[in-house]
Amino acid sequence: MEGNTPNKRSSDSVIRFRCGYCGQQICVPSIHAGKKGKCPKCRNVVVIPQSIPEPQEDEPIRLKRGADLPLEPARPIHTPPRQWHRTGPEPPADIAADADKSAQPPEQKPATLLDTFIFPFSLAGVLHFILFWFGPFLLGLLQRIFAFACCYGQLLAIAAYIALLGYFYYYLSNCVIAAAKNERTTPDVSFENPPAFADLLRRVLLILGCTLICFGPMILYVYIWPFIQSRTASNWRTDPWYWTLYGLGVFFFPMFLLAAALFDSIAALNPILIIGSIRSTFLPYCALALLFYAIGLLMNFISQWQAGWALLTWGIDVYLMFIAAYILGRFFRRYENRLNWEIKP
Repeated sequence: MEGNTPNKRSSDSVIRFRCGYCGQQICVPSIHAGKKGKCPKCRNVVVIPQSIPEPQEDEPIRLKRGADLPLEPARPIHTPPRQWHRTGPEPPADIAADADKSAQPPEQKPATLLDTFIFPFSLAGVLHFILFWFGPFLLGLLQRIFAFACCYGQLLAIAAYIALLGYFYYYLSNCVIAAAKNERTTPDVSFENPPAFADLLRRVLLILGCTLICFGPMILYVYIWPFIQSRTASNWRTDPWYWTLYGLGVFFFPMFLLAAALFDSIAALNPILIIGSIRSTFLPYCALALLFYAIGLLMNFISQWQAGWALLTWGIDVYLMFIAAYILGRFFRRYENRLNWEIKP
């Protein structure tokens, strides 16, 4: 299908391509590569392509009947089988059976609890762990040095902080995708084509948007609303409204993070998408939210240690965030068919 060529500027976590029938721009998480879905505009069946180079702009976009279609139809994305159809002729049964046998990946042992804790301990994972562990402290040292220099040094340090934070979330997103693909170790990242600063800044803004949607009402209630009403802030430790808003933020936050990692676009901030996904996986998602709440409590407890242990406590926090990324990816892999994440324009 020549019209279904993804955009080569897309990141590893999302595939952007055009419908071969109507030319509609479509965005889909890369975990669905090779599957079939309906174009949200013309409702024709399209095959989600692999990440291959973009065609020349002067090359016409046209559809060839049966081109690039697998012998057996890929499993539909959360749509009943009767809504999906084959655009090419039916292959012989023996050929289809041989194709299925050759396409099957090698069997892997089921994931265990030990896999969760050793997930960061690959060569690439250890190198990135060291970078994220010591990087902020080195940047803080450089910022104090530049404090005696001109303001351009301070701006350079701030830009370095944003780039490191963006790359941190970029790599954690790749960890979520690796776990969703049933990989047991952190992914390798090619430095031949590193992400641009604008992409890293977009990651930071996307995570910030998820945080504001989840915890913005709590912040508004505790700090901003009393200021508007010209009265002192309430005692949040005994305020039931504070704990209600905080609990709702903690409950929705993991699903927002999962959507941000897989979509890498503003579609992850769609509350309707998030609420529908939570409703379809309610009980297992409640367990996931409780697990994330326990990880947050552990990180908060560790942060209460004395200031002299700041470097050690931050290293533990980074390790726990790697673990949380793996858990998110495993959750998607197990309940992918119930999340209702179809292709989005």
